Amino acid sequence: MVSMNVILRLLRVEQWYKNLVVFLALFFTDNLLNLPLLERSIFGFISLCLMSSSYYILNDIEDRGKDKLHPEKKKRPIASGEVGVKTALAASAVCFLLSILTAYVLSIKFLIFPILLFISATLYNNGLKNVAFVDIHVIAVNFLIRAVGGAAAINVAASVWLVTSVFFLALLLALSKRRTELSLLGKDAVKHKEIYKIYSDKILDELILLVSAILLIAYSFYTFMAHPDGYMMLTIPFATFIVFRYLYLSAINHVAARKTQLLFTDAQILAAFILWLIASFIILYMM
Repeated sequence: MVSMNVILRLLRVEQWYKNLVVFLALFFTDNLLNLPLLERSIFGFISLCLMSSSYYILNDIEDRGKDKLHPEKKKRPIASGEVGVKTALAASAVCFLLSILTAYVLSIKFLIFPILLFISATLYNNGLKNVAFVDIHVIAVNFLIRAVGGAAAINVAASVWLVTSVFFLALLLALSKRRTELSLLGKDAVKHKEIYKIYSDKILDELILLVSAILLIAYSFYTFMAHPDGYMMLTIPFATFIVFRYLYLSAINHVAARKTQLLFTDAQILAAFILWLIASFIILYMM
């Protein structure tokens, strides 16, 4: 009997936070307190989480050989032998079907987004992850799919600059993960990912700075248009602080730069994010 802890690790529940992006459209269109739309967003979130788990499992099956040699990934259920391949395939299929069913119940319009996410992730796992620069773009596109899918779930138009910000934020996270992973693996990096034949500390550092600048510009443009009186511009300092602090954590190879789910264990980023969230709520819902 497989324990609940192993099942949760197999599904990579700790990675579900990425799908919280679907709530951006709800929040930034002043609909957070609209219960019917909140319910639709929750269904969208569940659908994308299930689809994420489906392709995470398939990825772990394919990479189980390399994962056994990785200092951290060797502890994953499939690589460690806690879960057999047939059991994992069955779990992936169940997650896929439940995701499709949930999306269908929500709307035909939304159904395309978990399917697109699965196709993108499958292409990534079957070759694109080994193509430098394409790999990080596919990761960022997956976040785009989630963001636009969140808008489709509640039938509103996606904000161009907000979606652009999501794209470059995802690029930044992907680049920082590559940077810290390269430092962690050292000379053995190429054994785990072919892309490290091309990626170097220098090129990754330069790209991280470039993408960070574009991210802040895109977010600033969003704030100019998010509120009729321009009050959302008051949130820019919180955003810049979060980015600067994250760049520092990446530069010192902090574990949070490699495992984004641990980002809020940093007290300064957590405090800045909470203040940004409170300020955004007050501006959008009370002013």
